[in-house]
Amino acid sequence: MLAVLDHPKLAFDWFTTTLLRWADGGLVVYERWLISANGVSDWSGSGGEVLLDFYYTCYLIAFIGVLYFFHRFRKQGWIKVRAHVGYDALLLAMIGVLVGAKTAYIFIYNPAFYFGPPPYGPADTSDQLRRIFLNWSGMASHGAAAGVLLMALLWWLRSRPPMAIIGDIGAISAAFGAIWIRLANFMNAELYGRAADPGLPWAMRFPVRSGKGFAVVESNGMLFEKMLKPEDPAQVQAWLQSLQQANPGGVVDFGGAYPYVLYKNPDAYLQGYELAVRTDAGTQYLASADVPLQHKFSYWELVTTPRHPSQLYQLILEGVLLFLFVLWVRKRAKRAGMVVAAFFTGYPLARFIGEFWRQPDVQFQQHGNELGTVFAGLSMGQILSLVMACAGLSFLVYFSRKGKVIADMQMWPPDKKPGALSVPFETGTGGSSAAGDLQGITEVRAALAEKEKEWDRQAGANPTPKQPEAETKESP
Repeated sequence: MLAVLDHPKLAFDWFTTTLLRWADGGLVVYERWLISANGVSDWSGSGGEVLLDFYYTCYLIAFIGVLYFFHRFRKQGWIKVRAHVGYDALLLAMIGVLVGAKTAYIFIYNPAFYFGPPPYGPADTSDQLRRIFLNWSGMASHGAAAGVLLMALLWWLRSRPPMAIIGDIGAISAAFGAIWIRLANFMNAELYGRAADPGLPWAMRFPVRSGKGFAVVESNGMLFEKMLKPEDPAQVQAWLQSLQQANPGGVVDFGGAYPYVLYKNPDAYLQGYELAVRTDAGTQYLASADVPLQHKFSYWELVTTPRHPSQLYQLILEGVLLFLFVLWVRKRAKRAGMVVAAFFTGYPLARFIGEFWRQPDVQFQQHGNELGTVFAGLSMGQILSLVMACAGLSFLVYFSRKGKVIADMQMWPPDKKPGALSVPFETGTGGSSAAGDLQGITEVRAALAEKEKEWDRQAGANPTPKQPEAETKESP
């Protein structure tokens, strides 16, 4: 718990952290503790095999929730669909969430990282493709919602499922998943809150990153981004040259033994910060001017000033409270689609409120707008929430008037009509050939025999009631 509250240095600059890995002959927990035959010790190494990644584990739990709620509400009879429909919905939800969330992040929040020139953009086409398809850090929740809606539309156009009632299950699952995703945000020390009163008991400091996800450090009063080198050694030299051209004299390269360089950037972070100085007495948080002289020529990690743990606020608002709200609506809804409307109205409202404590995205910070708002003092998350709320209100109006009554809905997909004859006639069985020489006649006869047996069984299970015999008069 102390590690979570203090948010120690993360091993990676990407927005994720490994919960369990095997390295140095032992088990590494939360990138902090090494458990081996020698006992428990602090771990500050790198490498090894990742066993359990916290961020994607939370996504997995959220997706499992889709199957759980489908099974639960099918068993209760609230949703009348076949068992396989839940798996179809899970597959489409996964595609919609992952692709939609990533796409929105790329084009709305961080396009320069994926399409811009070096030093922040990719070194070449292969590096660009790796960033797009292999680096799944950076996910936008509004994009996830849009992706799910698109997949639902395509599914409806193809198969005409009862999308409103299926969407109700999806909305409940999404609210459940939001709890875990916000927990992952907190454990990864990302998306933290705005400055808080240092006297606030739960105020926390978080590691500082630039808008491109790189750790920010200070050396001799100057800010640097700790930029990772390309993974392909053949790209490193060209990449270093592009850095030097973009910022002559602003690149500190420690040699091939180090997988990173320091890149001087005065705009790397425009908010208040402190330095995390580790001493024998433990970690101390100091202002830049208070760093002891003997440490002036070293570089030190930046941490934020005390901040609101807005990830936990959003966990409660967008997760727990919203989850309870949509369950409450489900118990009282008589028409399909009302839970969807409740989610698309309740989520943006909760997000809009939570954004007042959350630090806006650093990508939108600039001199004169250090906070990073985008319009009328509102953050990008609040602007997108207003758009989403309009969609939710339109759903509310539509489904309250034209949504199907849940109690009157039939099972989907419907049963095939009983007694329909289906036999495997093969190509070439027609024509003028004699019946005994038809190709596939053996299979046809076997299928007919099986169908006759099925009809006999049905007749035995549902015997035709006997008609009353006509009364006869005896002869006098």
